Amino acid sequence: MRQNYDDRKIVKQYREIARQIVKKEGLYKNMDQAELCEQTNFWREKFKTKPMTERDKVNIFALAREAASRIIGLDAVVVQLIGALVLGDGKVAEMKTGEGKTLMSLFVMFIEVMRGNRVHLVTANEYLARRDREEIGQVLEYLGVSVALNESGLDKEQKKAIYTADVIYGTASEFGFDYLRDNMVRQKEDKVQSGLDFVLIDEADSILIDEARTPLLISDRKEEDLSLYHKANELVEKMMKDDYEMEEHKRFVWLNDAGIEKAQRFWKVDSLYSAEAQSELRITMLLMRAHFLMHKDKDYVVLNDEVLIIDPHTGRALPGRRFNDGLHQAIEAKEGVEVKEESRTLATITIQNYFRMYKKISGMTGTAKTEEEEFRQIYNMDVVVIPTNLRVNREDMQDDIFYTKKEKGRAIVYEVSWRYEKGQPTLIGTSSIKSNEWISGLLDAAGIPHQVLNAKNHAQEAEIIAKAGKRGMVTLATNMAGRGTDIKLDPDVHKLGGLAVIGTERHESRRIDLQLMGRSGRRGDPGFSKFMISLEDDLLEQFESKSWEKLSAKLKRKAPRDGKPVKSRKIHAVVVDAQKRLEGANYDIRKDLLSYDEVIDLQRKMVYKERDLLLERNKLGVSSEKILREVAEYSFIHPSDISEEELEIYYSRQKELLGGTKFPVSFDQVTLMEPREVVEEIVSWHKNERNKFPVETIAAIEREVYLNLMDQMWVMHLDAMVQLREGIHLRAYGQQDPLVMYQKEGALLFEKFQADYHFYFAHALLELDPDGLIQG
Repeated sequence: MRQNYDDRKIVKQYREIARQIVKKEGLYKNMDQAELCEQTNFWREKFKTKPMTERDKVNIFALAREAASRIIGLDAVVVQLIGALVLGDGKVAEMKTGEGKTLMSLFVMFIEVMRGNRVHLVTANEYLARRDREEIGQVLEYLGVSVALNESGLDKEQKKAIYTADVIYGTASEFGFDYLRDNMVRQKEDKVQSGLDFVLIDEADSILIDEARTPLLISDRKEEDLSLYHKANELVEKMMKDDYEMEEHKRFVWLNDAGIEKAQRFWKVDSLYSAEAQSELRITMLLMRAHFLMHKDKDYVVLNDEVLIIDPHTGRALPGRRFNDGLHQAIEAKEGVEVKEESRTLATITIQNYFRMYKKISGMTGTAKTEEEEFRQIYNMDVVVIPTNLRVNREDMQDDIFYTKKEKGRAIVYEVSWRYEKGQPTLIGTSSIKSNEWISGLLDAAGIPHQVLNAKNHAQEAEIIAKAGKRGMVTLATNMAGRGTDIKLDPDVHKLGGLAVIGTERHESRRIDLQLMGRSGRRGDPGFSKFMISLEDDLLEQFESKSWEKLSAKLKRKAPRDGKPVKSRKIHAVVVDAQKRLEGANYDIRKDLLSYDEVIDLQRKMVYKERDLLLERNKLGVSSEKILREVAEYSFIHPSDISEEELEIYYSRQKELLGGTKFPVSFDQVTLMEPREVVEEIVSWHKNERNKFPVETIAAIEREVYLNLMDQMWVMHLDAMVQLREGIHLRAYGQQDPLVMYQKEGALLFEKFQADYHFYFAHALLELDPDGLIQG
């Protein structure tokens, strides 16, 4: 990606500062480690009371540069320092693969620690977190900065120790899950995660954009009639194309009139949209998504009778992760494996909303400029393209476009075979396991030895990628498997043209294509890249455009079938247009997810804030008497002109409040009393009972009961919000805006949640017995 004018201006400003840092090379040369640590302590203390100047920044960078030179033998060059300065200003630094992003991270982390901030460094997986913690962590530790690795599977005490470190390495999901778990604890001292000061995200596009469609969930099992999934599968397997409409690129499928009639006959219901048929409708829609929108060996893989999600951007299987809201169960029914119970959400947050809680956020990646609008809109971050230290020496060819996949396959084998014969290593990128295995079969038939990397053997990823630059090596990998791992070339490979990258399909996102190309030509090495695609590829097959349909039909009619690439500028334009449209559609999906999550995010913050106050004070924030009075008034005091039906609702509420409690007045007597008199009697009786307990004991009991009820009701509320979201989605084709409906109805559900846990808390207060226990 070429720099634009704004980037060049920004880089020019930073370049001068970077040169000043390099000129300070001798400043710390003669100091021993103890003296360097003294410098670290000096800066830490200084910025507790004074702001950091540009001169301070130059000296601090020079200190870190000297330590890196000593410990890992790397002298940061000007472009790496420019990148670090960009990160320090809360931006995304786009730096080409192999240009030294890992070393660049050292400087911004060190300077943030000097400012008194706790730093979280987020990587794409635990392997990279461990690797970078070992390499850069030793430099930071040499300077007296504490460093830790946040891994999954650690106990509470280990986690607490980790979060005391100045710099903590880990994955987005592990940091996010720690946050959610912290907001489920019952004691303040059980929390592990400290303040969210500064986060630096490696592979920022992958984490902040690609993973943003999957919210983080902590869940348990939910009781459900699983036989409905198998039954719905029978219905959907019999469906014809005339029974439904579909927009695959938007991931939408819905029943038309014919399909609705068929479904109503199958389920034996008068209306599929009636309250009685809600479960049947929901599970039918899930099975339709599973059959028509979710594809085996592309979206998921079946291994050992288990459905595993495939990360669409890395090609890796994700053991332990399940599609939510019943979709995973639907796929299990489709594939004929055991349908496991659907999970019930206990706590959830999106990647976007988790990282937006940090006071400061910055990111680095090899590809971000194409997503600059999204970084600005969602995270308020600009993207700055950092120039390369050495000129990119890779030869990027125009796409070869073929009429059919069969012709494309033959051409790929020919391209790979002559490069293999001369010993040039070749990396072949595929978009799915299915195409990965298809190409592998063609190479086997041609007698070309090769190594395969896909979701079925991801455990060998680092080992396979490490060999990919060896002479004569042919590597077949799904998407960006091995991203973040260096492909080192054998010394004699340079004269053969370096690593050749062959893309077998254009991805939905241009960014993923650029990442694949970026595996070759690192640090000034020679390299080659070319995409070999066909008119039958998924990208073009699902592209909806009348002009393209006409052009495609015309090309196929006139196809000479000589196996040579199509010569047409129009097709190249269509490919770019298709990618832009799909990028836009995917951005809309992520924005849509965020818009819906912002409704629950506000609710989540209110609940978590109240929880924190409870844990902090070790008692209720308001008096139990006040809550009891409000609930009693809500239950007994009503307008005089209400209907019989409304009066019955009040009676039911009154019975539920007083039923099974220690309150000494019978319900028959209560009905003869004035409503205000009942309220005062309830409050007065509770006050007398409460005074029989030691102050600390009753405060602890009330806090524990209140917290327990709030947590239980919050889980039920989350489930209600999930059901609401699914129902709103089914109404998306009506006249009303589904998001506005979700906001309004979600607010009403939240009011009900708050009223419910106050009501049941009031009921519990009336169950207090003389021994200070809560019965029931």
